[in-house]
Amino acid sequence: MTLLSIPPQRMTSEIMAQLEEKELIIRLTPSRDKHRLNVKTGEGRGDYIYKSSKQYGSHSLVNVAIDYTDFVNFGTHPDNEEFLLLGGIGEKKLYLLVALMLKDELVEKAANNTLTSNDFICLEAVFNDPELSFFVMKKGVPHGECAAGNGRPVTFYVTEGSELGLEMTNIGDYKFIIDEKKVN
Repeated sequence: MTLLSIPPQRMTSEIMAQLEEKELIIRLTPSRDKHRLNVKTGEGRGDYIYKSSKQYGSHSLVNVAIDYTDFVNFGTHPDNEEFLLLGGIGEKKLYLLVALMLKDELVEKAANNTLTSNDFICLEAVFNDPELSFFVMKKGVPHGECAAGNGRPVTFYVTEGSELGLEMTNIGDYKFIIDEKKVN
């Protein structure tokens, strides 16, 4: 077994911007110029950021509770999902592990025994922040969550296709360790 020690990093605008630049997420911050729609006085309109594929069902809102300390459900979705990190008061920390590449490349690196901790980022989630707490995890990006610390199980929301499902990502004998002593 190969252990990958990954220090958690608190979500920041800079980190989230880097993940967006790598096309791994889409930040949901309506006041940013990227999502600002120009309308005249007396007008209104909406525009799609993306459309879910009909094959994954109707759109759904899911309440998620996490109380496991390992990334046991590390995988991908075949379509996008939105994270809505609302709440978090009196709850454990939420860690979100994100591969810095798509699934095929990650699986190939695992098969070649060339994965390193630099192939991932472990985010300590920030709740209730309009710049950080709302984003789209793009399809095919391996990710997983776990909880740490004291408090109630951590909860948050995701929206996704009602038939989306999770495809586990096979990384062989690699196992993740969160090194909380090295929090950035």
